[in-house]
Amino acid sequence: MGRIITISREFGSGGREVGKRLADTLNFAYYDKEIIAMVAEKSGFAPDYIEKYSEAAASRQYPIHIAGTFMTPIQMPSEKLQITQSKILNELSETGNCVIIGRRADYILEAANPFKVFIYSSNMDDRIARCFAKDPSDMEKSKKEMEKKILTVDKQRGRYYNYYTSQTWGKMSHYNLCIDTSAVSIKKAVELIASAIKESV
Repeated sequence: MGRIITISREFGSGGREVGKRLADTLNFAYYDKEIIAMVAEKSGFAPDYIEKYSEAAASRQYPIHIAGTFMTPIQMPSEKLQITQSKILNELSETGNCVIIGRRADYILEAANPFKVFIYSSNMDDRIARCFAKDPSDMEKSKKEMEKKILTVDKQRGRYYNYYTSQTWGKMSHYNLCIDTSAVSIKKAVELIASAIKESV
């Protein structure tokens, strides 16, 4: 088993970019949306469902599209998705050094002693600007609408994480390193994490 780095992040904080640059810098494998395809193949869930709702509030229920039909939550409980995802994360953790984005990897892989990072941004304007830059289609939204989207996604991520773990999403004492991307650049964030990783070995 190699070194595992998990990246949890607020929406619009640049956490995904930090994770990708970090993986490139350290020459680690990088797992993000690739996990969706793996879960879809093994679980039978449609990729669109996994991508849109895997981080939705656990208390809410959505119809699941499988093999051209819609299944109710009773017919295909969300627990199957969680179990499949956990198995895949454990398999990935055994393949060597890697950076994993989200997916409760910090909690699921606790026994592997991952280096747990939380990326956040203390300035809402920074988060809004980053979201607009990332997806041109969002340019049609107003700043107020984008702020609402950011807060909604964060709320969903928190509910999802809290429901399936015994911990609180974003609680700083749970992570090895927390970085505010409104205080430091993405490049500097990568440097800080890489340096911390070397010192933690």
